[in-house]
Amino acid sequence: MAVTTTGEGHIRPSNRRFGLALAGGGPLGGIYEVGVLAALDEALEGIDLHEMEVYVGVSAGAFIAANLANGISTERIARIFVSTSSRQHPIGRRVFLTPAWREYLRRIGALPGALSSTLWDMLRHPIDKGVIGALNNLTRMIPTGIFDNRHIERFLADLYRTRGYTNDFRRLKRKLFVVAADIDSGESVRFGAPGHDHVPISKAVQASTALPGLYPPVEIDGHYFVDGALKRTLHASVALDEGVDLLLCINPIVPYDAKMAGDDRRKKHHKLMDGGLPVILSQTFRSVIHSRMNVGIKAYDSTYNDRDIVLFEPDRQDSRMFFANLFSYSNRRRVCEHGYQTARRDLLANYDRLEALFSHHGIHLRRDVLEDPDRRFDSNRDRGGDGQLYKNRTTNQLSETLDRLERKL
Repeated sequence: MAVTTTGEGHIRPSNRRFGLALAGGGPLGGIYEVGVLAALDEALEGIDLHEMEVYVGVSAGAFIAANLANGISTERIARIFVSTSSRQHPIGRRVFLTPAWREYLRRIGALPGALSSTLWDMLRHPIDKGVIGALNNLTRMIPTGIFDNRHIERFLADLYRTRGYTNDFRRLKRKLFVVAADIDSGESVRFGAPGHDHVPISKAVQASTALPGLYPPVEIDGHYFVDGALKRTLHASVALDEGVDLLLCINPIVPYDAKMAGDDRRKKHHKLMDGGLPVILSQTFRSVIHSRMNVGIKAYDSTYNDRDIVLFEPDRQDSRMFFANLFSYSNRRRVCEHGYQTARRDLLANYDRLEALFSHHGIHLRRDVLEDPDRRFDSNRDRGGDGQLYKNRTTNQLSETLDRLERKL
C-alpha cells in the first residue's frame, strides 16, 4: 500500500473537522476499503471513523461511506458485508450479482421494432448504409447492464429502517455526499447537497454504483445516472469545500507495474499482453482514472494549502489486487485481510511522518497496535452475530427486540 500526504500538519485547534473520501473499485474494491478502515480504526486514537463531519462516496465507496455516515461502526460493517455474520441483515452474492432479468426482457421486447428498422434501412439505402450500417439498429438490443442493482437499493433501504438509522440525507447527523454522473449530460451530481438531498440514500448509492455494462443506469427524477467515477475518482474536493481540516482518502484501484512486482509468486504473466483483452482493458482503465486522481491531488495541495490530505491505496506492484476479480464476492475475506494487513504495514513504515501530521489534529497513531504481530482482521469479527452495540448484554437484547418490532410495524 502507498500512503500519500499533502500539507504539513496544519493546526486549527478551535474547530477540528475530519472528513473521509472513498473511491470506487467494484464490490471487491469496497471490501478492500473495509479492511483499510478496520486497520485505521484500530490504530488511530482520537478520531472515530463513523463520527466524522463529512463523508464522500463514489461507486463502491458510496456503499461504505453511507453506512459510516449513518453511524454504523467499521466493525459492524465488517460483520455485515465481509464475514456475513449479521443475523439482522444477512447479505449474499444475490445482492450484487443477480442477473438483470427485467432489462433482458425489455431488450427482447424491442426486437421486432429493431428488426423492422434494420430491414427498412437495408431496402431504402442499400448502397449508402450497406448491411453493416443497417445492422447498427440492432445495437439497441444490447442490455445496458448484466446484473440487477435494485437489490443493492433494497438491502440498504431495509438496513436503514433499523432503529437509529435513516434513509434521508437531511436527517443524518453528519454530512454525506454520494456522487453519481448524469448519463445524458455527463455532469456529476452530489446527492446529499441542497436540491438533491430529497433522494433516498439507498437510491443515491444505487445510482453511484451503476458501473456501465455491469449495472443498468438508475432513473431518478426523470434523469438516468451511472457510476460517479465517470467524471472523477475520489471527488475529494467535495469534502474540502465543506471545510474539513484533515481528509482521509482510500482508493483501491491503481495501475499495475509488472517490473516492480519482480518474482512475486502471484504474478500471473511476464507481460500483461499475455493476459489478453481483459487484462489490457483493466490496466488501461486503472491508468486513466489513477492519472486523473493524481492530477486532482496535486491541485488540492495548492488550492487547499491549509488542509491535510492522507491517501491510502495499493502499491503498484500489488499483483494480488490487480489480478483479483473486482466483481468476485467469494474472495471478500482474503481481499479484506489483505487491505487490513497492508494498511497496518505501511502505517508502521511511515509512522514518524504520519504521527507528526496526525498529532497536529489531536490524533495519536498507536505504535503498539501496529507492532502487534498477532492481529488479524477476522480475529475478533466472527463472534457475536451483529456484535455488542452496547456494553450491557441486557441492553443489547432489548435493542435487538426493539429493532425486530420496528421492522414488523
